[in-house]
This record gives sequence, C-alpha cells and structure tokens, in this order.
Amino acid sequence: MNVFTGLDIHKEYHHATAMDEDGDILRQERIPNSLEEIESFFSGIEGSEVALEASYYWEPVYDELEEMGFEAKLAHPRKTRVIADEKIKTDVRASEALAQLLRMGWLPEAYVPPAHIRELRELLRRRVSLVESRTKYKNKIQAELTKRRIDLEGTPWCGPWLSQLENHEIDPVQDYMAIIRSLDDRISKIEREIKEEAENTEEAGLLMSIPGFSYFSAMTIYASIANKDRFPGPKELCSYFGVIPSTEQSGGKRNHGPITKAGDNYVRRVLIQCAWSHVINCDSYITGLFKRLKRRKESNIAIVATGRKLVEAIYWMLERGEKFRLGG
Repeated sequence: MNVFTGLDIHKEYHHATAMDEDGDILRQERIPNSLEEIESFFSGIEGSEVALEASYYWEPVYDELEEMGFEAKLAHPRKTRVIADEKIKTDVRASEALAQLLRMGWLPEAYVPPAHIRELRELLRRRVSLVESRTKYKNKIQAELTKRRIDLEGTPWCGPWLSQLENHEIDPVQDYMAIIRSLDDRISKIEREIKEEAENTEEAGLLMSIPGFSYFSAMTIYASIANKDRFPGPKELCSYFGVIPSTEQSGGKRNHGPITKAGDNYVRRVLIQCAWSHVINCDSYITGLFKRLKRRKESNIAIVATGRKLVEAIYWMLERGEKFRLGG
C-alpha cells in the first residue's frame, strides 16, 4: 500500500496527516517536535512519501526523515496555493492538503540544496546578522554623541576618531564598544571561513573574476544558485533572482510591469550592489549597456536591467567554466 504524508512544520509541534492512494486518512496527529515522536507517528508506515511545508524549521525535520529512510519532498510555499486558498486555514487542513497534493502528483517542489550548501548559506546569513547588529550598536554610539553635542574629528570608526571616542569615557558608549569589539572578532572569524571556502570553490573563483564581485558576494551568489544545472538557461536564472519584468496578458496584449522580485531579497540586493560597483569601476560591455539605458531611464531602473545582464553572464560563465571577459 502506498502512503502519502503531509507535515505542517512548527517550532514546538507539527501536524501530520497520512493517507492511502484512495485519499482515505490513515492517521492524523499533532506531534510534539521531537525525533522520538516523529518516529512514533511513522511507525507502521515506513514506506510513506512525505511532503513538508517549507517553513523556517523544515531543515532538521527533513534531514531526520531522510536518515529514517523516507522520501521527503519540500513543498514550494508560493506555488502551493491550495494551502493559501483554503477558506479554513487550520494546521490540520494544511497537512491534509500537502498529503493530497503529494498523492495526486501535483506537489510543487522547492529545491533542496545539499547539506554543504545549506551550511554555507547559514554561515553567510550569520555573517549578515552579526554585521547588522554591529551597525545597530554603532548607530547607538552616534546617537549618544549627538545627544551630548560631541563632534569628533576625522573619519568615523577609524584610528584618530576612535581614540577621541575612548577619551570621552561615556558609560553607554563603552558598553556598546565592548559589544562591537566582540562582534568584530566573530565577524572576522566567519569572514576568514568564507574566504577560505571561496578560495577552494571553482565557481566562486569564476564569479570573482567579474569586476565588482568580492569573495563574499561571489559566495553569496554561488550559494544561492547551488547547482547551475537546475536552470535550463539564463532566462530561468534571471527569473530565480527576481530580476525579470512581471507580465500581464489581456485581450491579446502583453504588458510588462516591475520586476517580479521572486527569490531571496537579500541575494538580489547583493547582486544589484555588485552591478553598481561594476559599472562605476569597470569599462565593460555591461557598463556600456548601463550607460545606454541611463540615457532614457532612471538610474535605479537601468541598474536592475544591468543586473539582469550580469546574471546572464554568470550563467554562461558557469556553463562554460570561463572567467569574465570585458568585451562579452
């Protein structure tokens, strides 16, 4: 007997629904989030296919199911409209819907990167989080200085400026500086790990040949793509990064709107930052495109189109194993 199970994942618990090939529910439970409880639910239905909702907590559950020998599939959150469109949005209905989609072969699957790519993504996210925290405390220090009408000379956060800051002996500032120093240490450690990984990753080396790409931005883009072969062509990769125009068709007329903004917003920001750095510092065919577009479009629109061209270049570089060429 074929069994299909839907799992709606939460922090403290999961809702699970198992059904047979006819859609009859065999088992439906609210499971505490522990390996023992998950194993208990699946006792007797070891051959089940399992569909998980792609939530914040999916990874450990997915890995546990794989280790238990189940064929686990990750449901694409945007495409699994049947869940979003349920009039009664309960966890039980969500797990039922996942099981039904799986049973009928209609489950829209999300890509699950290999473990080492997921670990790299987590490392990159951690670095971003720590940098954002450091910026927050730097802003707090600036606010303390403004409140006290203290104007330090020199470039902020550089040697002479920091020396003046230390001399003022402001308690909140000293507390914040202690936190910043700790964050600096953690960020430096993570950046060393990322840089070492970049030096040993062929794809990152190719991306770093593009003017405007650092080892960090190269690894961010590489980790997001993970496996270039899952994209049939450059158009699909551009769509993945959300830099293609949205399209509406009515009455035989096709209208283009703003970019879709699909995918990871942060990765797209990194891509656009790289595009800006490229056109400012490098005279290439991509820079030439930006200059032509800028004559008739606003800069922020022109740079997105330039970013799209950059993604196309990235696709062919990875496809052919070639470094960036200024002339295209």
